[in-house]
Amino acid sequence: MADRVFSLVLMLAAVALGAAAWQLEVPFQYEPVGPKAIPLILAVLLFGCTAWLAVKPDRLKEKYGRSMFGRHLLVVLGLLVYAWSFEVLGFMISTVLVGTVFARLFGLGWGKAALYSSVLGGVGYVLLSRVLELNVPVGAVFGG
Repeated sequence: MADRVFSLVLMLAAVALGAAAWQLEVPFQYEPVGPKAIPLILAVLLFGCTAWLAVKPDRLKEKYGRSMFGRHLLVVLGLLVYAWSFEVLGFMISTVLVGTVFARLFGLGWGKAALYSSVLGGVGYVLLSRVLELNVPVGAVFGG
């Protein structure tokens, strides 16, 4: 039941994100798809994932204890570090570092976690910069 309630709350957040993104207007367009694209894509993905969770909730009934709270706290802190390091280190390095930590939280070994996050960063960079032609930060450390 908690999964369904949580998913319904996130569905409302997805609708609010989509409405806010739809209202987004800038006086000039600096990217081919405009500034609305990423927030709208995220809103649609969030809504779809939470709708799936509402229809088919998790069958694993793990007690919410200290270890799970610690992992959730690490995820929130990791997302804050990711947001902070995005401009400084750039998309690729930030994604590799935070992706490795997240993959470790989900049980992968260090080697597989690093490989996974490296592929995620590389493919994500190519999709965002080459396919969607978006400005992806390279990082202040690298002169960007």
